[in-house]
Amino acid sequence: AIHMLSSACLPALEEVAATLAGQVKLVKVNVDSAPQIQERFGVRAIPTLIVLRQGQVAARRSGAAPAAQLRAWVESAIGS
Repeated sequence: AIHMLSSACLPALEEVAATLAGQVKLVKVNVDSAPQIQERFGVRAIPTLIVLRQGQVAARRSGAAPAAQLRAWVESAIGS
């Protein structure tokens, strides 16, 4: 999952990544430092979460959410 950085939802996302260790890799992108990645994925809102499968966008969502909701979304996106 690629996370266009917002420190507000970072703890919930890190919890999900730890729970799904071995199934997902969390990549945090600071859009101020890497605007080309923001542009590449067409990110318009922060936070934006993107799940990639074999280099292709499998799922995308914007906005903060509780860990349980994020986990369900990621699991659905990766098909687990």
